Amino acid sequence: MSVSQFGRVCGFLGAVVLLLAVFPTASSTYNATGRFEVYCDGVGLFLANIDGAPPPRELFFFLYVSFPPGTMGGRYLPQEQWSNVSVYPKGCMADGKCEVIAHGKVWIDADTTPPSKRLSGKYEIDLNGQHLKGLFVVKEHQHKNPPRVCM
Repeated sequence: MSVSQFGRVCGFLGAVVLLLAVFPTASSTYNATGRFEVYCDGVGLFLANIDGAPPPRELFFFLYVSFPPGTMGGRYLPQEQWSNVSVYPKGCMADGKCEVIAHGKVWIDADTTPPSKRLSGKYEIDLNGQHLKGLFVVKEHQHKNPPRVCM
């Protein structure tokens, strides 16, 4: 192999390594999707397509933020840190009518905190003896009449 051929091969391999570092791999795609709602005392994440969760693979995560001041209308959410969540089955909310089925934690990425209309991050929960974790992306959902009222 000549010197110029060796240089081309090294340059090609360097470019491949750089591209793999810059662009996310298939394993880092968001597997859970859904919506989020901002309440006075926390954030509700309605996640679907959770690998390992029982059918229909949908869960509700509630991230409590002490009230007052709470989320301050969505202007404050914990970000770039693990925050504890309570996990409920599909169709439930953190209103005391349903039992918590698991506990876990979520990490909300810094660049997607409201007033953005989208959040992304990662989750880890222990459910039915399984440790479930993954990435999520959710879109904001607003109610005309909020389901949670804080006084």
